[in-house]
Amino acid sequence: METITLDDYMHEETILRFTDMFDVTMDEAKDIFHEMKNLFKLMDICGGEEYIFTHEPLWIIDEMWHTFILFSKDYREFCETYFNGMIDHNITIRKDKLNIIDGLENKDPEITETVSNAVRRLYELIYEHLGKETLVKWIDGFGKKYTIEYVNKIRKPIQ
Repeated sequence: METITLDDYMHEETILRFTDMFDVTMDEAKDIFHEMKNLFKLMDICGGEEYIFTHEPLWIIDEMWHTFILFSKDYREFCETYFNGMIDHNITIRKDKLNIIDGLENKDPEITETVSNAVRRLYELIYEHLGKETLVKWIDGFGKKYTIEYVNKIRKPIQ
């Protein structure tokens, strides 16, 4: 049986479900799926020693990850095949998220500095391990196109 490389791997049902959930083209969904795999590569490279998180510019990638996880057996097999184990999707608990949002809105110096440093470090890691092109695509491309408002606008009703 021929081995499929990580770059060539696509999970068709995830992509189809994503297009059912969001008003995006198949090509857009495939591109987002590809970038989700790049996010996983970054997580694998950093090996848990760095805090890799998704924030607004990367939320469309996170939405694809949520969709892929729904196919739990396939997702587990994918992770074990390409990353030798599960890539857990950790979330910020509501209390902490609200604290961060409140701190940023009220310009709390400690929270602002902590978040700024975390974002800066994330961007450094993306640049270092995935390259300038990926950093620009994620932050300037996806970040400008897939804003929270736009993602909510293209989210389709449950069918």
